[in-house]
Amino acid sequence: MNLEELLAEADEILAAVEPLTVPVTLGKSTVGVRFLPMDGARWRGLTVKHPPRPDVPADMNRGYNIDAVVGAYPDVALIIGDTVDDMLRVQEDGTRVSAWPETWKRLTATGRDDVAAEMWSAHELIPEKLVDAEGKALAG
Repeated sequence: MNLEELLAEADEILAAVEPLTVPVTLGKSTVGVRFLPMDGARWRGLTVKHPPRPDVPADMNRGYNIDAVVGAYPDVALIIGDTVDDMLRVQEDGTRVSAWPETWKRLTATGRDDVAAEMWSAHELIPEKLVDAEGKALAG
């Protein structure tokens, strides 16, 4: 394969990525938090904006503050029954602002852990497993 073919293959893989939905509790209701995994460059750009908290070993192991990354994640939707709420709200000045950061703060601890784990897995674990599997297939 040449570079152009490899880039096209990578683009095809990214285009095929499906949104992920994580069930969480908000208030007294179970809802879904839906996000579309982003490409590696965008994920890296987001994580570098949120350095690890020195007193949180998991952050230090990852190299970033996972809670801040998840709270700042763009384009998160909330699934409420059969309704998809993009959580974009129009401010008085006409700008559109995501309600996700405030929603994230109100999830239960378990819900926050579940969303953080799913986002981490989608961006860090699954891509590595795909690379490992491809490498083993080529070697086998």
